[in-house]
Amino acid sequence: MRLHIKTKDFRLHLLLPTWLILSKPGLTIALWACRRYVTLPPHRRAEVFRLTRRLRRQCRGVSLVDIHTQDGDEIRLTL
Repeated sequence: MRLHIKTKDFRLHLLLPTWLILSKPGLTIALWACRRYVTLPPHRRAEVFRLTRRLRRQCRGVSLVDIHTQDGDEIRLTL
């Protein structure tokens, strides 16, 4: 997973380990943080874990977040 942030005064390029973010503990934390907005029964979590594992392998390079502002700031997160 790659994170690129570019502003007038600041540039940041990070390579984040995809296996760490899309692992069971990482997804558990994400589901816990989004529990107010996303309701997921416990028996469906195993399916979510399996689908994200498949997504990680099949969709490399897919842009998850791509933000461009009028000031020239850019934020890009790719898988």
